[in-house]
Amino acid sequence: MESTLADSRDDLSLRTHAHPISAQELIKTYHLMLLSRRFDERCTQLLRQGKLVPHYHSGVGQEALMVAPVIPLKRADQMIYTHRGYAHLLAKGISLKEIALDMFMKVGGTNCGLGGVMHVSRPDLGVPGREGVFGGRFGIAAGLALAAKLRKTSDVVVCFYGEAAGSRGILYEALNMAVLWSLPLILVAENNGWSFTSRTEWLYPQGRMSRVWRGFDIPVDVVDGNDVDAIFSSMTAAIDRARSGKGPSIIEGLTYRLDPHIWYDDGLYQPKEEIARWRERDPLVLAAARLRAMGRRDGELDAIGERVQAEIEDVFRAVNEARDARWQDVQGLVVR
Repeated sequence: MESTLADSRDDLSLRTHAHPISAQELIKTYHLMLLSRRFDERCTQLLRQGKLVPHYHSGVGQEALMVAPVIPLKRADQMIYTHRGYAHLLAKGISLKEIALDMFMKVGGTNCGLGGVMHVSRPDLGVPGREGVFGGRFGIAAGLALAAKLRKTSDVVVCFYGEAAGSRGILYEALNMAVLWSLPLILVAENNGWSFTSRTEWLYPQGRMSRVWRGFDIPVDVVDGNDVDAIFSSMTAAIDRARSGKGPSIIEGLTYRLDPHIWYDDGLYQPKEEIARWRERDPLVLAAARLRAMGRRDGELDAIGERVQAEIEDVFRAVNEARDARWQDVQGLVVR
């Protein structure tokens, strides 16, 4: 049985974008997407060498849906991220070095290397951390949005999640509160076709996560999750709505997980032909083509690639040189 995602996404290809991404914003987005991809590739390489990469979940193929929604956010806006990929964190301003040190449980990470990559936290950048119980993020996100409203700020909260988390009951409780109180909350559903080994259409009607939200008085926008322009435009509209006090929005991005679910997963349940089709819609390739259409030359893109590779080398050099984290390192820790 093949996923319906590819066909359903084709319906979105002719849409116009009310808030198109600028050339400078696209360059920044492309740089962060490429940095995330190269980091993923290095982690995969280490795993093939038999080295431990704790709690690693590849984000390959989903970079556009991670970076493009974060680019329009302000520093004070809050973000709850997912466990798949780390481009959300990069786009919010956290350095790859901090993320990598947390992942490999070394000193110098955002949580002193003691919480691992699943609990990266930089409150000063609008990243308060993640839930301790899977799927509990919706209550946290609604609470952050309520706090922003009570404080009478213009801050918004964006909460990313996938198919598995979306089946938790707390999502619907949080949605009800968000609609009832017109909270400045934006939910970004990463529909990548799979919840571990279960297809999205086995969990949601017609394979669309948004089908189950029809009972809520809330705008839902389904976009091509590999199209930076479409995501950016949809997110900008949702942010404008939230800041103006009109309440929550949901964006469902149709994308695909090109790599296995987790480091010990062989991914044999994913049809090779399906993966090949989605590789033709690689978000990095699409973003590069969009930049060329905007007049950017290959030399500029090559220069970005060289800077990214240099940063990757610096990051893993720092990881190799850093010592393992210890609980004593928490003493005297000042929360930013």
